[in-house]
Amino acid sequence: MTVLNLLTVPVILSVAGLVTSNHPFTVINRCSETIWAGTYGDDDIPAGGNFRLLPNEQRSFTAIRGWTSGRIWGKTGCDNTGRNCATGEAPQGGRTTLQAVTLAEFGLDKWNGMDFYDISLVDGFNIPIKIQPMGTHNEPNCRLQGCNFDFGVCPENFKEHKDGRVIACKSACSATWDPVYCCPADKVAEKDCHPSEYSEIFKRQCPDAYTWAYDYKDSDRNCRGNPVSGYEVTFCG
Repeated sequence: MTVLNLLTVPVILSVAGLVTSNHPFTVINRCSETIWAGTYGDDDIPAGGNFRLLPNEQRSFTAIRGWTSGRIWGKTGCDNTGRNCATGEAPQGGRTTLQAVTLAEFGLDKWNGMDFYDISLVDGFNIPIKIQPMGTHNEPNCRLQGCNFDFGVCPENFKEHKDGRVIACKSACSATWDPVYCCPADKVAEKDCHPSEYSEIFKRQCPDAYTWAYDYKDSDRNCRGNPVSGYEVTFCG
């Protein structure tokens, strides 16, 4: 082996290590109550899909490169196994479906190697969430994204209650299941889908969040790893 080959081998190995590295995530609970975190992805369900976080507790895990349809959300009022939750319930190892829940959504290593992430209120809101990129290039659209919501502006028939208090606000879609509000992608073309008076309630509260099916122009964030991107998701931060 030549001197040149000897010198280049460590570099090649190092680059290969970077290319195959998974993405680190940390989920933090700043709420005053215990939260169970749900995770889901089409090709990877990190951390078993369900784990408990006491107040001010955090947990770290990794998601695979190319993570598709990644979701992280908070579940409230759960039993001691993380099931039978008041908000955010999902099938074991599954995703939420038309429930009032605040979602942190991720698609990693996608177009041009970029990560895409957003906060979605398409199904509604249950607890505040923030997403903070870590280990990324300093690009204009790669930045903190957060959402809090005042339950006082939620339409009365969209509110969910437990023990005399409001615990979530449904979206018009999750409250009515009306295709006019749900805009299912397999049945309604983007040109035929529009924001509603109800989605505008959520948009005024969280201008950077997805509030209806095609609300990506104001809501998508994207980052490039430096060298490997990671994300911090905080409940009630």
